[in-house]
Amino acid sequence: MTISLPNTVSGLPSGPYKPRGGKLRPSQVITTFGPGAVVDLPDESIMVAGIDTWPRGQRIQEPRLEKALGVEEFYAPSIKKSGGDLPCVRFPEYRICSNAGCNLFSRRKKCPECENDTYPARLIVICPAGHADDFPWSWWVHRKGRCTGSQKLRLINQKRTAALADLVVKCETCKQSRTLSGALGPKALEDFTCSGKRPWLIGTTGENCSEKVRSVLRGASNVYFSSTLSALSIPPWSDPIQSALNDHWHTLRSLSEAVQRAVIEDSPDFAGFRVENVMRAIRERLTGTVTMDSLQKDEFLAFRNPGSGIATQDFQIKSESVPAPFQSRIAQVVLASRLREVCALQGFTRIDPPDTENNDANTSNQALVPIALTPQNWLPAIENRGEGIFIELTLNEVRAWERTPAVQERIHRLNLAYAAWREQRGLSPAQALLPRVVMAHTLAHLLIRQLSLECGYSSSSLRERIYAGNDMCGLLIYTASADSDGSLGGLVQQGRRDRFNATMQALLESAQWCSSDPLCMEHDPHLTGKLNGAACHACSLVAETSCVLANRFLDRALVFDLPGMSGTGYFA
Repeated sequence: MTISLPNTVSGLPSGPYKPRGGKLRPSQVITTFGPGAVVDLPDESIMVAGIDTWPRGQRIQEPRLEKALGVEEFYAPSIKKSGGDLPCVRFPEYRICSNAGCNLFSRRKKCPECENDTYPARLIVICPAGHADDFPWSWWVHRKGRCTGSQKLRLINQKRTAALADLVVKCETCKQSRTLSGALGPKALEDFTCSGKRPWLIGTTGENCSEKVRSVLRGASNVYFSSTLSALSIPPWSDPIQSALNDHWHTLRSLSEAVQRAVIEDSPDFAGFRVENVMRAIRERLTGTVTMDSLQKDEFLAFRNPGSGIATQDFQIKSESVPAPFQSRIAQVVLASRLREVCALQGFTRIDPPDTENNDANTSNQALVPIALTPQNWLPAIENRGEGIFIELTLNEVRAWERTPAVQERIHRLNLAYAAWREQRGLSPAQALLPRVVMAHTLAHLLIRQLSLECGYSSSSLRERIYAGNDMCGLLIYTASADSDGSLGGLVQQGRRDRFNATMQALLESAQWCSSDPLCMEHDPHLTGKLNGAACHACSLVAETSCVLANRFLDRALVFDLPGMSGTGYFA
């Protein structure tokens, strides 16, 4: 997918140049560089525009996810060959002359004084409400008084160090100057009012905002956190009848039942099905509600009952025997040789990641930043196919393990930290975390890291789905990825009995120690405020796109007893 930048954007003067476009994969547009995200191109910095202006790509059907999100359709981001480039706007607007003897601030591609190329300014400001704007360069340098004339700002590099303190913003008109020391500090813009700008929503003006702004580097990781929801295509939604309905659903859903029946009888696409069965499938789509809890529950039940082997175009699973050493703790292992996942983007946040424990936009009190100027009946999504390994843990053993005092004390410290974390961000109190959620989540991370060593996949091409509630406990590691690394094959082979036994043994052995111990295993989340127990980058964390809980709620002490501790590990 290519991204192009118009010569005139948001009222800026056009320049004598044609910017070079960049390329993004469709999966990146959904997860990392969606509407409101800053993207660095070879000679430009841009922000992806809202979906109001997007050319739509291929239609994607997933009835369960459509109902959960309250939309009618999903569309993939359009690629250049089929629908044109993804629209974007220049951001930030301020640029700096690349001539070391000039360094003039302007809003042009070419410096108005020396005609040299300019580059985007490094600093921007954002706020928790999602607004984004240029760093207030004039306000920063003129703190002691207004400029006496027409301001002319330059960025002077004193070339002593690479720190911000070595950069000086100077107004050539009034001779005021100020270094950028402390420009990224928490109180740097304490007296500055948020402009309320939303550059990605073309045509909007600044709205009133009382949030405190924060200055950041334009490429900082906290500038953009996408909020995505995904669902697997499971029976009956992956049945051939439902697949046939996908191609006609845009038309059939608005017709009366009598007309629907007539269309089905005349269409050759439904020739192989009984009319009554098709009508029943249509009624199932039109009635009922779907929530995120029911999405997960339905998927868990689909994996839990593989029978003799369920096989559809989008979902094929088969039961595998559990290795003898783990038969008391693991109820079953299910190999999924065929999976289809649909992942949709519903909004984003800045500064802090979305409320991953309750990421249903219809019920969470955390406001997501909109990706469209006006409400749309569709959302951008991607369709991925792959394979996976499903592991169901023995529920009775999990319940007995959760009742032990050592586990209760361990999870209590994490729940205290979680309650304080939500209170600091103005989020409503959440239900206490179940030990099985943290244990299953940590086990999934350890499996991803171990499988990446044994089957050749990079850890970023493996993903997790956690099924942990009052009456279920399981996890899925899968390779639903649009990239070539996600279609290599071979993950299912690692779920075979002998290989899975070796993988689990190696996993538990490596979980006992971390190169950051004893700091890692002695970490107390209640004291530090971090939402992890014994977990860090050296032992448990994975790529953000692989994790459904933003690398939070991890503790390897709940998987296996750590040195000096006893009674906390489920597999102890």
